[in-house]
Order: sequence, then structure tokens, then C-alpha cells
Amino acid sequence: MKNNLNQLYTLLFLLLSCSTLAQNQIKIEGIVTDSINQAIPFANISIVDGRAGSVSDNKGQFSFSATQALPFQLQASSIGYQTITITVKNEQQAKNIHFKLSEKQESLGQVDVEGQITDQSFNKIDHKLIDRLPDAGGGNIEGLVKSQMGVSSNNELSSQYRVRGGNYDENLVYVNDIEIYRPFLIRSGQQEGLSFVNPNLISSLKFSPGGFEAQYGDKMSSVLDVRYKKPKAVQGSVSASFLGASGHIEGRSKDERFTAISGVRYKTNQYLLGTLDVSGDYNPSFFDAQTFLTYRLSDKWQLEALGYYSQNNYSFEPVDRETSFGTINEAKKLKIYFEGQEKDLFQTGLGAVSLKFMPNSNNQYKITAMGYRTYEEVTYDIMGQYWLQNIENPDGTTSNPQEDGVQNIGVGTNLEHARNDLFGIIQNVSFQGKHQLNKHLLSWQVKYQHEYFKDYINEWEMRDSAGYSLPYSDKEVKFVYSYNADLKTSSNRLTSYLQDEFKLNTTNGYILINAGIRANYWDFNNELLISPRVNLLFYPNTNKTTRYRLAGGVYYQSPLYREMRTPEGSINENIKSQKSIQLVAGIDHLFEAMNREFKFTSEAYYKHMTNLNPYQVDNVRIRYSGENNAKGYATGIDFKLHGEFVKGVESWANLSIMKTEEDILDDYYIETDEEGNENIVYPGYIPRPSDQRVSFSLFFQDYLPNNPSFRVNLNLLFATGLPFGPPQSPRYLATNRMPAYRRVDIGFSKDLTKWINKKNTIVKDCWIGLEVFNLFDISNTISYYWVRDIHNRQYAVPNYLTSRRINLKLTTYF
Repeated sequence: MKNNLNQLYTLLFLLLSCSTLAQNQIKIEGIVTDSINQAIPFANISIVDGRAGSVSDNKGQFSFSATQALPFQLQASSIGYQTITITVKNEQQAKNIHFKLSEKQESLGQVDVEGQITDQSFNKIDHKLIDRLPDAGGGNIEGLVKSQMGVSSNNELSSQYRVRGGNYDENLVYVNDIEIYRPFLIRSGQQEGLSFVNPNLISSLKFSPGGFEAQYGDKMSSVLDVRYKKPKAVQGSVSASFLGASGHIEGRSKDERFTAISGVRYKTNQYLLGTLDVSGDYNPSFFDAQTFLTYRLSDKWQLEALGYYSQNNYSFEPVDRETSFGTINEAKKLKIYFEGQEKDLFQTGLGAVSLKFMPNSNNQYKITAMGYRTYEEVTYDIMGQYWLQNIENPDGTTSNPQEDGVQNIGVGTNLEHARNDLFGIIQNVSFQGKHQLNKHLLSWQVKYQHEYFKDYINEWEMRDSAGYSLPYSDKEVKFVYSYNADLKTSSNRLTSYLQDEFKLNTTNGYILINAGIRANYWDFNNELLISPRVNLLFYPNTNKTTRYRLAGGVYYQSPLYREMRTPEGSINENIKSQKSIQLVAGIDHLFEAMNREFKFTSEAYYKHMTNLNPYQVDNVRIRYSGENNAKGYATGIDFKLHGEFVKGVESWANLSIMKTEEDILDDYYIETDEEGNENIVYPGYIPRPSDQRVSFSLFFQDYLPNNPSFRVNLNLLFATGLPFGPPQSPRYLATNRMPAYRRVDIGFSKDLTKWINKKNTIVKDCWIGLEVFNLFDISNTISYYWVRDIHNRQYAVPNYLTSRRINLKLTTYF
């Protein structure tokens, strides 16, 4: 009997051992990418008919352990991609898995032909980071754009940015294939409200700093391509801070045919403006509301609608100003007392409707009608009486006003007046097609656009210095400048493009090719523009971690209303498009450091520009000469390092080195030598107003190791000074340099979701943030206020931007 029991125990032991060996613990590791080897974050990986699984990180990588008998099936899935299942046969295969997911061609029961080869010239931006970015702009998506490669900015109050030597007007913005326009009369960042793009409505965000494809319009610098969401469920958000508030709601119907997402925002920068040198009653109020709707008529037909309305009011009653400036050896102080006020109104609206037809999985057609309307009103009457004083005595000692008296070296009065109104309408209709032909994605579009502008300008400035009106005349009173116009324009444009995307295999690797041509006809000047463009991406077989990019083409900037207007207040009926021939070469390289993956990107570029329309910039207002009388160039190199400097959160750093100059072809001045002989001097190449030689940006995230719900986010910007010169002076005099722009913003945030969900399960995410703007309280210069002393010498008194401020922010998602 005992012998039988021993045999039974032995048999049971052997069975258990076999079972354990059959289901030993296996390490499963790998990566999930799309069809062009771009990482897919948050993909679900699971064992079929098993309980074990994982989610890929933001690099597409995953790793987990499971007790599973070999062989078994492993499945990967992600929203917008086809699900893939593979069979794992051995442990070695389990440690080196590569899922390559193909994009889905169905959305809400329909077929969207998006192509397999995309984003040759674009960088994807995680729009969700806008909640973490400490930004004095109040949550504009452009805060993230300013920290991208090739982008520079020197104004935290403005959402505008410059890209590779271009100006604010050279950047394209698209929302769901709709080109977005901004107000025309804004003069300063204080007057700017919210940018068009609402971060709460975004599903994807891409940015190209140059060398973009033919499908994007006729501007010379950059493209910001935004896609709004098609919601999957009912959810929303609410956010509030010292700078304003916002909220959004989204959802879809039970039959999944109708989706809607809407958002409202309110912003006031009164809190920030209180730090400016000019004290007074600031009363800015900015509001907007927008919605994006979709409705599936059938499996082949779908309607989309985008609506937007914004009203920005800016009211200001200045009281006084006191600014110290100059050098250690020549320190001065400006005091001004003001009377009067400024009241501005910027009211814009946009409506667009699209009808999609998808007869099959290889063809898609889309017709879109859009209307944009803007009404802008700028009115002010402000008188300033100024005193320019020496802070130090001639011997270098500090003067005492009570003992030595005030050393006034300049006394005068400025009177500024404006009654400016602009009304504009832009309407267009477009027909677009996409066709998947074997390995080629063929895209095309034809668009008709009508533009109407009505502009009334009555703007002047009178200056009195030491009892004399400037510029001085013994016969009449003259203004420093006077700008008057009463204009109407009406014109039509016809644009089209055709492009092909395909993959070419070679013995050394494969090349992704995007080649296209764009055409533009404008009946205002009967100008026909042809723009060929090509993008190449090379993936070598010998190095899977590196890819190379080469792009080139012809880029025109067809004039919009403001570029047609001359300083004398007339319209140049012979105005032509500015032209830029561009060449971009770049490299992307993936590497590992600190057991984490990083991406290094570098691009070098050269732009040869002709038919340039010279301009001057005051704060954010651009004034064009209205003539195509200049040529120029822009050249530089950009670097970007992106990765997990701290494990689990992404950060990046950018460095840009750039030079841009222009030669105004018909400018000259007469110089008299010591013997009284007059010589004609041609200035030649001079820096363009956007010539910001070096810029550096850093976005850095960190968290407490023992408390990851507490985060720290740092945003650092540095840019060398821009050229400037005296107002209403020839362009060749604008060769002085502003001081460098230096700014550090830091934010601290704490996740409150777990604490709130103890009593409330509706809240999905909630966090509170404390932001410190301009951490080191640096006085950055944005423009200059010009005054004269009793000897008729001009002084450029800096207008400083905002100083240190603290902001509290609460955001909740439900």
C-alpha cells in the first residue's frame, strides 16, 4: 500500500512539473509602428484567449511577462489602424516582435482615402502638452509651435511667430483643409486675443517649417495643419485661470451617424498688462466660440461643417509712464503723462461646409464651400507730454532733483490720432480628389476664391519738441506722419494642384517620393504662377535608425490686401507675387542613451528670393512698401533633440542659426566728403526685419520620483536681437539691433483625479497648476518710443514686455 502511494505521489509530481514546463513564464518585448516605421503610442498588445497584455509607450515600445504555453497568438490594435495577429512559436521570437500596423480606411462606416505615405515634411506635435506648457498667451496652441525647430518669437503677448527668416504673414494655417485668416489691423500683442485653433477640439497637429508639398497654399515659410476630432463618446472639459476660462463638450449619436464637438473660450490679459511701463486702465476682453459637426448620410456620403465666431475688444486709458534706459555712462529717464483713450474692435466669423463622397476604398471626392468675414475698428486719440531727463551729472554722479534741480534735456508733446475701419470678405469653393492607384496616391484640387476689402484709414501723429512742431517748417504745421486712404478692392483667384505619392525600392533602401505642381491665377494683375515641388525621404537598408530628407521647389506668396497697400495710402495695381526658390536637406537619427530612445533631427536650408515686398515691423504690425523692388536670401541650419530626458515624459531642445538679408534695388543716399563732393552710395544687402541670427528653445518635463502626479514643466526661449531703425525712415537705416529676447516660464502641476474620484466618478482627469511667467523678471524689448532732445537728437526709448507674474490654473476633464 505504501509503495502504491509513493508511485502516486511521483506521478502527480511529474504531471505538475510537465505542466509548469509547458506554461513557463515568457518575456514578451517589441515595438509597434505604422507602415512608414513611425512609432504608434498607446497601442494595445494582448495574448489571444489569454489575460496578459500591455500598452506601447510614446516610442511604440512594449514589454511584459506572461505564463503561456508555446505556441500562442499575440494581437496588436490601435484606434485608426488595422488589427494584426501573429503566432509566437519560441521564446527568441517573443523577445523581438515588430508589429507594423496599416491605417484603417474606414471611419464611421465610410472609407477615407488618406494614403500610406504621409508627413514627408511635417513634424507631429502632441497637442495635449498645451495643458502642461507654461504660456503667457493663455493656452494658444502657438505656444507649442514657438518651441519647434526653425521657429522664433520675441513676444509672449502675441500668438504670431517667424519661421526661417519669414514674417508673420508667411505662415499657413489649416483646420480640416480650411485655410485660416487672421485680423489685419492689429498693431500690438496687447490687442491680440485668442488664436483661431481651439486646443480642446484637436485630434492631430502637424507643423512644417519649410519645403512642404504642393497641396499646401501659396506662402513662403511654414504650414500648421490641424485636424479637429470626430468624437467617440460624450465627454468634455472645463478650465479656468487668472488669464481666462474655456470649456468644451463633444459626443456622437447612438447610431454613430452624427458627431459634434464645440468649445467656447474667454481670455483677458489685463493681469499681465499691469506689469507694463505704461500704467493705466487696461480693459481687454476676448471671446470666441466654434463647433465642428459631421453627419453620415450613407456609407458613401458624409457632411462636415465648421463654424467660428470671435469678438475681441480692447479698451485702454493710459495715465503715465516712467522708463529708465541708456548705458552706464549715459543713463536717462523718460516720463510721460497721458490724456485720451483707445478703443478697438476685431470681429470675425467663419463658416465652412464639406460634402464627402467615397464610392469605394480607392477613391474619395470632397467639395467644400467656405466664407470668412472680418470687421475691424481701431480708434484712438492719445496725447502724451514727455520729459527726457539725465539721471547722472556730467561728472558721473547721480543727480539730486531737490538740490541740483531736474536736468531736462528734452520736453515735448505727442498727439496720436486714428480712425481706421476695415471690412473684408473671403469666399471660396473647392473640389478635391484622392485616388489610390496600386502603389501611388494621386491627389488633386481645384479652388475658386473671391476677395473683397473695404478700407478707411485716417491716422496721423503730431509731435511738438521744445516749442517746435516736428518736422519743423516756418510756413505750416507738419505731421510726423500722416496716413489716409479710402479704398475698395475686389478680385478673384483660381488655384489648383496635382501631386503623387509613392514608394520606390532600390538596392540600398527605399525612397518615399512626393512630387507635385501647383498653379495660381489672380485676375487683379492677370498673374499666372506655376510652383513645382518635390519631397524625398530615403530609408537605407544598412541603417534602420536613420533617414534622410531632400526637398525643393518654387514657393510664391500671392499678395493679400495688406501687401497691395502703399505707405501713401494707395493700391499698387501692378503688384506681383513674391518668389522663393527653396532647398532643404535633413537627417533624422534614432539612438539610445540612458537606456532610453532619443531622436536627433537636423535640417539645412537655403532660400533665394526675388520680387520681394520690403516691409517694416512695429510690435506685430507689418507695413509693406507695396512695391516688388527687392531681392534677398535666407540660409541657416536647425537642430532638434527629442526624447525622454526624464523617463516616461518627453522633452525637447532646438537650436537655430540663420541669416537673412535683402537688397532694395532702387534705394540710395548721397554722401558728402570732406572736400564737399557728393557721392551716390548704394546700401546693398541689409538685414531683413526678421533677421534673428540665433534662437534656442527648450521644453522640459520632470516629476517627483516618489510622487509622479506632481510635475514640473519648464519653457525656455532665447533669441538674438532683431534689426530696427528710426520710424518713417529709409529701410537701409534699420540696422541697429534690439537686445536679445530671454524668457523662462515654469509651471508646477498636481494631479487631483484620485482625490476627487473618491466621491465622484464622473471626473476623468483633474489637475491644478501654478505657473510663474518670466521667472527671472527680465525686461524684454519689443519696440521703441522715439523722442528728441533740445539739440534735435533722437532717442530710442525701449518699450518693455511683461515682467514676472504668477498664474493659477485648474483643469477638469469629464
